[in-house]
Amino acid sequence: MNKKIIAAAVAGAFVAPVAFAQSSSVQIYGLVNAEYGFASQADISAGNSRANTDALNSGASRIGFKGEEKLSGGMSAFWQCESQLRFLEGSSVNKVSGGSNSQAGNLCDRNSAVGLKGGFGSVYAGSWDSPLKRVSGMVRMTNETGWSGTQQFTLGNGGTFSYSFSTRNANTINYDTPNFNGFSASLQYTTKNESKGSNVTTKQDGRAISMSGQYVKGPLTAVVGHTRRDDQSTGLGGNGLSSSTTTSYTLGAKDSATLIGASYSFASVKVGASYAVTETQQSATTTKERKGWNLAADYALGGPGVVRVGYAKAGDSKISNGTGADTGASQVQIGYLHNLSKRTQLSLTYVRLNNDTSGEYTLTGATSGTTSVGGKTTVVAGQDTNATVIGLNHTF
Repeated sequence: MNKKIIAAAVAGAFVAPVAFAQSSSVQIYGLVNAEYGFASQADISAGNSRANTDALNSGASRIGFKGEEKLSGGMSAFWQCESQLRFLEGSSVNKVSGGSNSQAGNLCDRNSAVGLKGGFGSVYAGSWDSPLKRVSGMVRMTNETGWSGTQQFTLGNGGTFSYSFSTRNANTINYDTPNFNGFSASLQYTTKNESKGSNVTTKQDGRAISMSGQYVKGPLTAVVGHTRRDDQSTGLGGNGLSSSTTTSYTLGAKDSATLIGASYSFASVKVGASYAVTETQQSATTTKERKGWNLAADYALGGPGVVRVGYAKAGDSKISNGTGADTGASQVQIGYLHNLSKRTQLSLTYVRLNNDTSGEYTLTGATSGTTSVGGKTTVVAGQDTNATVIGLNHTF
């Protein structure tokens, strides 16, 4: 009798861990994207810009690992580690014509977190896209980045002292509500990690707060998002928390962005639109405001083909000291998307960017900014660009 009890106990010791492990799951997912584009840049200042260029781009390519474990009381623990895939460059590149010589990424450098979820919603901590960025992607329809990306026209603010509110914020705590008959909301705020070891006499806030509300039901999606960043107008770097030095902040500065948008699907057509207002406080006396919007539509041809058209407009940057006139830009695109399978898509897109007289916007796939490469300025104010792009992407 005792031998049978001992045998059962030993067997249970091996079976229990297996049963426990089966209550959790791990998935591998990702996107591999390659775009080849040839751009023609209007040379409005002879000798100061390249007339044309070609480039490969791998925007948003990524690989991720995520898992979930069922807990008691209807709760689950979940985690995610997502990393950028820089497969075009590898870990090192010869420096030619201003190219970089180090393109290695970091593990979990994209949306990565650990948290709990249940009937109360989801609570998680890590590095994650802001709610404002997420709802923008729900209605934008056109690409965020890449040769035909349009996010810079809505959630960027353009020109000198430029940065984007389309951010993935580090050191965040997040809450997503449950879905209430199509309605849901999200909240994110950053912790004050950058000032935890600093010896300063002046209080620095340095916090970013982002929130959104969204309605998704049937053919309609409607969204609103808002982000506010405090004491972060100088030395931002990606998420506003890039440096622990006191020069990283403009004390008392309040930067904000608000976006509204919607999309609607008809029988064979889907349309989407978004409108955003960004405001940055560059100093105690100088603010900069910019408005932008985006309109796009997909038309399903039947079978695997889709035609996409889009128009994006960035308004002038209105600066309180009176500058900023003619700093806007517009971008139009038309493309054909062909679904080779449920996971693989081939595309051909034509995109044209028109800058106002003092506008300095660029196609994301081309060399951007007004820095000098090989003795020539890569972008000059007022320069227009058009590009033809072939793309291939595969999700897994």
